[in-house]
Amino acid sequence: MIAATRVNIIGSGNVATHLSKALFAGGVEIVSIYSKNFVNARALSHQFSAKAVDSIADLDSNVDLNLVMVKDGAIADIAAQLDKTVPVVHSSGAVSIHLFDGFTKYGVLYPLQTFSKQRALDIAAIPFLVESNEPDFADWIVDFCQKYLSEHAHKADSLLRGKIHLAAVFACNFTTQLLQEADLLLRESNLDLSLLHPLIRETMEKTLELGPEIAMTGPARRGDLLTIEKHLAQLNDQELKLIYQVLSKRIIESF
Repeated sequence: MIAATRVNIIGSGNVATHLSKALFAGGVEIVSIYSKNFVNARALSHQFSAKAVDSIADLDSNVDLNLVMVKDGAIADIAAQLDKTVPVVHSSGAVSIHLFDGFTKYGVLYPLQTFSKQRALDIAAIPFLVESNEPDFADWIVDFCQKYLSEHAHKADSLLRGKIHLAAVFACNFTTQLLQEADLLLRESNLDLSLLHPLIRETMEKTLELGPEIAMTGPARRGDLLTIEKHLAQLNDQELKLIYQVLSKRIIESF
């Protein structure tokens, strides 16, 4: 019998929760879990019969991989405390692989998706970007990903991954913030974002099907300056007014 792949999970947030569940479901043995929030680590560990630890030094070293899935600013501190003889990857889109310089085998396994604990995901449909300090370990990470997470594993160095992550911020995070602003504007009239759900769904589906250039509509696309001025007059928030102006100018110049 082939021994199960053994991993440690470092982190207990959205990404760590989703990926550890997928790995466990695929047959990976999760040996120990560390999180700055020990309560969260213990709650997650109970799902896998793993050991929750409150010190990085207490992570089991007899594993095939340490998966670091914490916020970007915490990776360097984690790396400084990990056993450098154990292969390690982080899951960040923006952090360089070189934070792990000095480890024997190290790399990146970045899931190109937005994660929330409250929402289920099809992990097998997610593209993962892979990078490593050596070709053989890169192949190992790709194989690990395709076997336990998703067949959509693509090699990408830190420069390319950073550009993809930047594009993802525009497509995901900034879009979500704009929807938040729309919700706040509606709430001023005792309405909420549900009124726009059909519009939002059609916008996203149309954009994915036709591409953003063809899908674009609205006053700026039409060059309707009177409507733009009317909208600006309704905005009391100066930052939001500036966002409207900048985006409208960008659209007008694009078309």
